[in-house]
Amino acid sequence: MNVKGKISFIIGLTGLIFCSVFLTGEAQSTVFKIALGLLIASIIDFIVFLYDNKKHWKLLVTKIWKSNAPVRVTVAYLFRIEHNGKYMLIKRHKEDFIGFQPVGGAYKYFKEENRENFDKLGIIPCNEVPRDSATENDLRIKINKRKNLIDFFKWFNSRKNREIDPWREFFEELIEPGYLPAEHFKHIKYAFLFDHQEGILRNEDYPIDQFRHADIFELRIETDAQRQAIKALANNDNIAFVTAEEIKKGATASGVRILPHTFKILPR
Repeated sequence: MNVKGKISFIIGLTGLIFCSVFLTGEAQSTVFKIALGLLIASIIDFIVFLYDNKKHWKLLVTKIWKSNAPVRVTVAYLFRIEHNGKYMLIKRHKEDFIGFQPVGGAYKYFKEENRENFDKLGIIPCNEVPRDSATENDLRIKINKRKNLIDFFKWFNSRKNREIDPWREFFEELIEPGYLPAEHFKHIKYAFLFDHQEGILRNEDYPIDQFRHADIFELRIETDAQRQAIKALANNDNIAFVTAEEIKKGATASGVRILPHTFKILPR
């Protein structure tokens, strides 16, 4: 709700109380009509506000519930890579959670360009998971006051001073280690499908609540060479092709673990 709507609500509510307690007769009727009009206007303004922010209702609650509490925020992208009705997953290379997951990872932000804005929003790196050179400037952060989540995502959606292309993780996870031949993947075609927000959740692995956002991209295979290269990954122990049902169950028929966040790549 904007400032005008808030002022209308306060004046309208105050007017209703005032005319009910202190006024009588024609004066009461006049003030009541004016106050009711202001109150109705503010309610309409609030309804418009909710409609305009319908994609961010999970964020709006942070303005009310524990608004000054900290929250850990992870903003990532994941690839949906499909072949013959199955989804391609890659073995997680870190030892904290063993299993298979979609290709992808956290977006990166530009540290110097965002210093002033992040200081204003109370954003600091989240170090519950130790960082290294590969995870430097990942959008795995802590916001000291979760009421600033809306402003953080306004910055993120502006696409300014941050990574916007999912190519880096695709290269680092599939091409750099040699799983896919570089000569056939000098560039890739991909399409943005949707984003997935879980809302604020409690996780036993971290001392504070979490808010996780993921953009889902779909790889569009352009050539027969690319198609054959993807198909050949079925012989790689670090790659698994799984069904939607296996993803929902969290394991393959042979007992291979599928990490919980993998469901995000499935069609809605």
